[in-house]
Amino acid sequence: MTDTATTPDNFKDAYQILKSNADRLEQSDALDIDNLVAIVEESLAAYKVCQSRIHLTSTEYKLLLYLMEN
Repeated sequence: MTDTATTPDNFKDAYQILKSNADRLEQSDALDIDNLVAIVEESLAAYKVCQSRIHLTSTEYKLLLYLMEN
């Protein structure tokens, strides 16, 4: 990732980065490879945050269901 980019620390910010980068890529006719690499790296970091939060939420939900059943 570039030095100026920061990894988001919550789902909302990470999702916004993914949405913004997807919109930028869809609207662009041509991207230079250096810019594309930075976008992909930023998106990957944001995706990992989203994936982690979704996994944690799913695990907590399953635990809650288990505790409610027992």
